Amino acid sequence: MGIHDLPFEILDEIIGATLPNGIESFALTCKDVYARAIPHIKRHHHLRLHWKHALITEKNALWATHELIRDPLAAEYVETLSMWDPDDREPHRDPALSKEAVASVRDMVLHSEYLEAAGVDTHAWWETMEADVKPFEESHMEAFFHRTIMLLTQLPNLKSLRLFPDWNELNLLEGGPESSKDILTVLTVIVRRANAQHKTGSALGKLQTILPCMAEGYEERFGLQSMHPFFGLRDMTELYAISCLAVDDQYTGIPFQWMMPGLSSPITRLELAYCCMDADGISALLKYTPHLQVFRYSHQTKWHGCQHDWNPGAFTEAIARHCGETITELALTIDELYGDIENGASSFLAFPRLQYLECDVLIFMGPPVESDQKNGMSGFSPRGAKLWTDVDIPCIGSMMPSSIVDIQINTNFPEPDKAALMALLKDIKWQRANRLKRLERVLIRQHDTDTARDLTKEMEIELEMFHEEDVPSSMVPLWKRNFRDRVGGIKFT
Repeated sequence: MGIHDLPFEILDEIIGATLPNGIESFALTCKDVYARAIPHIKRHHHLRLHWKHALITEKNALWATHELIRDPLAAEYVETLSMWDPDDREPHRDPALSKEAVASVRDMVLHSEYLEAAGVDTHAWWETMEADVKPFEESHMEAFFHRTIMLLTQLPNLKSLRLFPDWNELNLLEGGPESSKDILTVLTVIVRRANAQHKTGSALGKLQTILPCMAEGYEERFGLQSMHPFFGLRDMTELYAISCLAVDDQYTGIPFQWMMPGLSSPITRLELAYCCMDADGISALLKYTPHLQVFRYSHQTKWHGCQHDWNPGAFTEAIARHCGETITELALTIDELYGDIENGASSFLAFPRLQYLECDVLIFMGPPVESDQKNGMSGFSPRGAKLWTDVDIPCIGSMMPSSIVDIQINTNFPEPDKAALMALLKDIKWQRANRLKRLERVLIRQHDTDTARDLTKEMEIELEMFHEEDVPSSMVPLWKRNFRDRVGGIKFT
């Protein structure tokens, strides 16, 4: 029996089963199928328009959950979910739900297979979800956390997720409150089911990308720990974050702990802008990212002087120790540093596959770790040792592996880094001619000036003068502008 011979009722069922991903190709198989598919195609276009890129916040989360319960097919169309918008667009507000609508959401919660598998009290979960509380009250965020989790359990085809700033308030470390423990337990169940090879249609089973959900700024802080449960998802390959902290200083920082024993992350791209992390903090993550290929980081001193002094030397060594063998693209820049460079970066030879490097001159402007000297508030120097100065910075070429193709250096030349930049470039012509055979470009980038032109001409390298209206100097690095475009903008405070 051919498709032309099928009863219309059966053909309609087949066409409906091709939603959401197969209907466009199936409808073109023949005229008869296309004619029967027209109502389905109209529905397909409607659902894709309204749900493919969803903006759902605390103002409409309960309503959205009900809409997805009412039409489960709509949930299959959601591919990107933003729960915070850097441009402050308003989502559709919660219309008042009828008693029947509230009852349907309640029924979904009480019979959730995820809550049941997590062993949490479903009635208590629902009571938290339905609480009618005012914004800025602690219980208001508790309600939104619980609504968010139930929303996520409905999304099998979600590929990109942007959480919301207050997600940081979840204390997912050991010893956190019971409500956070319940949320972590449910998230763990979601991840476990999404990773099960035999499970199809599981919530978050296709999640690939986490996007930033915080503005930049001295007082903006988002614990890397709060995103930790998502790192174990099998398709999770890209993490973009702003204002994340991973520092355990017992005061201003927010520590990070890996809490998924026996599980590593498939992340291949990690881009962290306006963040505040030290070598120990980044190590706690990178030791579980064995497939990392792209790592980009910019440092910003945070609230109460967190990482007032920063150590890019130890930071670079930490990256190399855990991911040096796999990284092909690396960027290390500084947005705002209130203090000193404790130890500067001095070698990238532990990155044998590195092809692209972008950095600020400033990351080299401190004694190397191996010198046993250190700048800053906890600085020291061995008795009798010759004090390190900027002229002791090695040539950038001598720091590079033979795999390097593109080097970009951002500078405030001539002040305060004239001596540092000259030291970095002192033997670059010899290095290119004799050792770095794959090196295609060395570029120096300045902001609104070209005072380094004579030096770059002498060294036979490129100079770029960056200028963009109403853009802060922290956006001089090329990777930061690419980051901005990729994640949908950066909110400045």
